[in-house]
Amino acid sequence: MPLCCCCCCCCEEGTEEETTPLPVSAKPPKQAKVLEKYDLLVVKKVDVAEYDERFSDIAELYNQQVKNRQTMTDCLSKLRDISGSSTLTGCFQALRTKYSSYDPQIKMTGYKFSLAVKESDDLPEELQEAQELTKNLSLATKLLIGSQTKLDGMVFSVAQEKSEMESKIKQTHLGYLDQIRLIENLEDNIRNINSAKQFSKDYDKEATGVLEEIATITGAAV
Repeated sequence: MPLCCCCCCCCEEGTEEETTPLPVSAKPPKQAKVLEKYDLLVVKKVDVAEYDERFSDIAELYNQQVKNRQTMTDCLSKLRDISGSSTLTGCFQALRTKYSSYDPQIKMTGYKFSLAVKESDDLPEELQEAQELTKNLSLATKLLIGSQTKLDGMVFSVAQEKSEMESKIKQTHLGYLDQIRLIENLEDNIRNINSAKQFSKDYDKEATGVLEEIATITGAAV
């Protein structure tokens, strides 16, 4: 089953409409973008450096999860294409049957697994590709499982400090319209990082499923 290339700055720079105090007669703000599953997370500036950095760190970690999850699903799809099997277990069984003279076997140590074959100067291209896909699948799975708990803790910490953040924003920005705008940004960020936390758990579940299937194949314990 399906564990943000590094994400640069994940904070969305305020548009002119956001960064310039608006007249009282200004039209209502645009509807905030809601984070969808598998989309990259973009956070808004709240113009308090320590908070912007924390939101940016969360977005960077989550976006890396999204990319690792995509790598994981891509590898699974390509392995299935190579073997003609709809399951990971069937994929490796098909490879063992097709390339029995090279003795392909899944090896697992901890959370790391690989496709081992007999050394040969004429290793078939398809088998080489399966080895590389298995290597990338292993890494993506490991990274997804390893980062989920960290993200969960980061999001929980920020959510617990929402009231404190609102107070700091008001102390730092005395303009009423600036306060309204930045607190709305804060609320949008917290809403979306909470969604990211839930999606992250789903990605972790997918990655754990892959790991459990590999463990079943090898007879290892996870």
